[in-house]
This record gives sequence, C-alpha cells and structure tokens, in this order.
Amino acid sequence: MLVPHAWAQDTVVIRLQGRADSLLRAWRDAQAIANVADSLERERATAGRDTIAVGHLRIIANRSPLPLRQAAERAWPAIDSLYGSAAADLIQYPYIIRAIDPDTTVRRSVYHVGLEVPWDLDLRWTTTLLLANVPVPPLDRPLADWLGAPLRPSLDPADERRTVYLQLVTAPSQAVRACFLGVLARCADVLALGDTSGLLERWYPSPPERRALVNESFGDFFNHGANAQAFQACLALSDAACTGLLRTLPVGTLPRPLAYAARATIVREAVRLGGRDSYRRLLESNAQIGERLAAAAGVGMDSLVGAWRNAIMRARPTAVALPWWAVGAAFGWLAFFGACGMRSSRWRL
Repeated sequence: MLVPHAWAQDTVVIRLQGRADSLLRAWRDAQAIANVADSLERERATAGRDTIAVGHLRIIANRSPLPLRQAAERAWPAIDSLYGSAAADLIQYPYIIRAIDPDTTVRRSVYHVGLEVPWDLDLRWTTTLLLANVPVPPLDRPLADWLGAPLRPSLDPADERRTVYLQLVTAPSQAVRACFLGVLARCADVLALGDTSGLLERWYPSPPERRALVNESFGDFFNHGANAQAFQACLALSDAACTGLLRTLPVGTLPRPLAYAARATIVREAVRLGGRDSYRRLLESNAQIGERLAAAAGVGMDSLVGAWRNAIMRARPTAVALPWWAVGAAFGWLAFFGACGMRSSRWRL
C-alpha cells in the first residue's frame, strides 16, 4: 500500500520540477530577448552622437547649447570624492542625454533609454542633473532602507553638515540633545547604527516625547476604532497607553529623530576616512549598518561617530556681526516710531 503512494508523490515532484525548469528556461529566454532589445535601443539612441569624456565620466549626447562639458568638469570631483576607486567603473556606464528644444511643437522620435532634457538648462542645473543621475548600481536593500533616500554626490557637503547641525540644535528629542552634548552612544542610537531593538525607548526616552509623538504624528490614525480608548488614555498622561500604541506601528513607521542628511553625512565621513576603496568596502559588507560604516572607514564605530559629530559641530553657522552704525540705526528707528505713537490720539488724555 505504501509503494503506490510513494510512487505518486515522486510523480508529482517530478512534474513540478519539470514545470519549474520550464519556467526557468522561459525566464532566461525572455531575459536574453530583453537584453538584445535594450542593446538595440541604446545603439539607436547613441547613433551619431558626440561623446564627452571628463575623468571616468562618459556622456553621449546630441549637439546642443547644453553646457555638458562644463557641468561634467564641476560634477566629476564630487563624484570621485564619494565613490573613490569605484568611480572608475563609470567609464562602462555612460550617460545618454538627449537635449531637446523646449519650445518646439514638432513631434520627435521616442527613445526608451537615457535622459531627455531641455537644452536651455544653465550650468548649475545641468551639474545637478549629472549628480542626481550618476549611473551607479543601486544600493543594497538594507543600506537603502537605512538611508531613506539615494546617496548622491554633493557639490556643497558643508551646507549639508550645517543642516544637520541645525537638526541637532532644534530636534525635540532628548536623545538628539544628548548627542549634541557629546554622548556618542546617543548619536549612534539616533542614527540607528547598532542594534535596532528597543528603538522606541532609545529614540524617545521620556513619556512627554512619546505622548507628543502619538498626538501630533499619529493622532488621526489612533483616534478611532479599537485604538480610540487607548488614545484618550494616552492623552490623559498614561505612558503605558502611549507606549502600547506606538508598539503597534508597523516596522519602519516610527519617525526618525534625525532626517536623511544626518545619515548621508556619516556615510560621507566614513568614505572620507577610509580612502579610495572605502565605498567598495561599504557595498561588499553584509554586517549591521554601523559595522559596515566602520569597516568602510577603517576605524572603530565610536571613532567614526566621534569624527562625524566633530565635523557637524565645526559646521556651526557663523554669527552675523552687525556694524556699529546698525545699532544706532535701530535705536533711531525705535525713537522715531515711539514719537509717532505718542502723537497718536489714542495716547492723549
């Protein structure tokens, strides 16, 4: 009785294996056809175009007033400083740019590869276009999810660091303030560099912070249905209710204490410390984010976080010094408006 049953099971397994093999062959055939189609489309899009070479950048474009060479000369140092030795791979992946007349109404052929941009862009916007579309492979999923946005070269990293400094000063978070004051463990917490368990208590350690988070960020979400009673209890200063509600949020929904710029700047700091091969090491590692960044930088995580914080603190915006005559002018205007106010009938007895 067992033999026919086993034979039937083997038959089903063989049949399913055959279907899986058939699907795999079909997928490979479709992939090969797609590659051929993509190759033909790229050849059609690049035929008769000029090639601009700056560093390891290659730009294939039609002739136009677009300042591509000047933009590439501005963009290349920023690209090279971020990607290091990995920037050499860009020679194999050229930009394909089609500059078009923005005012024409004539129909034109459609290409399915490259970028189509108006040819009246100025140098600044053309440079931004190149930086925002560097043809590098996408980041792996864990690194991309942690960053929250694509990592792109920057023409003004100092401005990005100033933005992070203002975040450290103004963020309504005890953990962020502790980072600002020099507690590196809190910096690692708010950047989510280490263990991601218990982030709620580490990001928002005080009951008022958690209550404000429930009320201001998720009030509409929690104030109905089965959560309405717990929401009202939270507003009535029950920290257990607030914490319980926040724990029901899906993974990745909890607002981060610091915005994208903070995470981007520590990646740039790791790449700067680690030298030309640091970006490659960052991509090759499968460890936790903090360990990956430390390996890319070639230093311990505490040293990396400390270097990042020092760079942010040095980016503090400079105070504006008023000239001596500005103070006198201010008092003069105050006296003038005061005199005008005293002449008003409202101030007369």
